[in-house]
Amino acid sequence: MTACGEKGRDTAGGILLLDEEHLEEQMNTIVEPYLERIVRRGIMPSQLYYELYPLPEEEGHFAGGTVVISHGFTESCRKYHEWIYYLLKAGYSCAIMDHRGHGNSLREGADPDVVHVMHFDTYAKDLHEFVHGVVMPELTKGNKDSLFLYAHSMGGCIGARYMQLYPGDFARAVLNSPMLGLKTEGCPSWAAALLCDICILAGKGEYRLFSQGPFDPQEPFEKGCASSRARHEYYQKLRRSEKALQTSSASYRWVREALRAGYRACSRRETGKIGIPVLLFQAGQDTLVSGSAQRNFICRVKNGELVKVDGSRHEIYRCANRELEAYLRRVIEFFDMASINGPFSE
Repeated sequence: MTACGEKGRDTAGGILLLDEEHLEEQMNTIVEPYLERIVRRGIMPSQLYYELYPLPEEEGHFAGGTVVISHGFTESCRKYHEWIYYLLKAGYSCAIMDHRGHGNSLREGADPDVVHVMHFDTYAKDLHEFVHGVVMPELTKGNKDSLFLYAHSMGGCIGARYMQLYPGDFARAVLNSPMLGLKTEGCPSWAAALLCDICILAGKGEYRLFSQGPFDPQEPFEKGCASSRARHEYYQKLRRSEKALQTSSASYRWVREALRAGYRACSRRETGKIGIPVLLFQAGQDTLVSGSAQRNFICRVKNGELVKVDGSRHEIYRCANRELEAYLRRVIEFFDMASINGPFSE
């Protein structure tokens, strides 16, 4: 494997991960300077913030295509900088946007710390605007055979709906712990939806869900979604320093929309619209989203495959190095198959 920051890779993803014991130092001295040199930042007419990372010429020894990243609930572009670094080293340009209600993008509700949306499919429409209005003109030159999707949690549900609403844009997709069904803390999903409906009818649709609270600057590692303590602590430090990263909870309307979107995405009618290869990673220690919904979804996708990562919490892309290395290799191999042999090769 190559040293961090050096050129060279193989199609199995031979990239050295950051040292967890020195992760913050390496992020600040290697990763962030590297990304800052190539990033293109912008804001779409819809007031949504994005970042583009075109593959540098020195990494062009394996130009595999472009990966569009769809982040999860209460996340941001900043959370994916380490992951973007690895994808660039693997030969892939990257594109990511802050979904509405997150990071530096537009808020629909009055409280900037509460994620609120009137219709969940608006997220997919936003992503479609980003892909066609920004990513394709600037990174892919209209070549869809080299355009891939990497989508996590809420972003995974957005990605599923995107593939159903706009089939044919991506050559392949990786769904990481996709939010295709919420775990509603012992409350049946129908009861949770009913509660949200009542609150919406009472004019409280924008209000913070009663079971959630404001940003906790001291959130302990044990309650986090990352399996790597170093990665948890690094991003928590960033969140403490930047108000835009402190989005922390959902509105009643968002929860109802998320429940409906997951149910719709998993339906036989909608899954039948997905014809591209889809690789779904399921976290073995996930406490946030439904594993059965993920299985129902991927079983109905014609070219779908499920991989379970037993030792990981919800955020598999931020697990400890011992699991992350194999995970990164599997993701890159999956994308490489399209780059080498065509989008529908296995």
